[in-house]
Amino acid sequence: MKRAIIALTAVAMLAGCANLKNAYNTITSAQVSPKLVIVASNAFDAVQATATNYIAYCTPNPAPKGCSDAAIKQIIPAVRSGRDARNALEAYLKTHPNAIGAQGLYDALVSATGTLNSVIANYSIKE
Repeated sequence: MKRAIIALTAVAMLAGCANLKNAYNTITSAQVSPKLVIVASNAFDAVQATATNYIAYCTPNPAPKGCSDAAIKQIIPAVRSGRDARNALEAYLKTHPNAIGAQGLYDALVSATGTLNSVIANYSIKE
C-alpha cells in the first residue's frame, strides 16, 4: 500500500512538473508582432519625454515649487527599464526585419509606460 501511495505521489509530482514546464515554455516563447512593438515604442517615447522634462525642470537646487522627489524616484527606474526594453526590441527588429519580437521585452516596455503614466497622473505632471 505504501508503495502505491509513493508511486501515485511521484506520478502526480511528475505531472505537475510537466505542467510547469509547459507553462514556462509558453510564457518564454510568447511573441508579439513588429507593429505592436512600434506602437509600444512610440507610446513609451511620448511619455518618456514628459517624464524626463519633469526631471530636468525639477533638478535645480532649490527645486521649483510643485516638484516631488518621490515622483522622480519612481520615474528614473521606469525610464531606464523602458529604454532598455525599447532599445532591445528595436535592435532585434533591425536585425530581423518583419520577425516577431519577444513578449517579455514587450511586457517590460508596456509596464514602464504604465508606470510613467501613473506617476504623471498621480503627481499632476504637465507636459
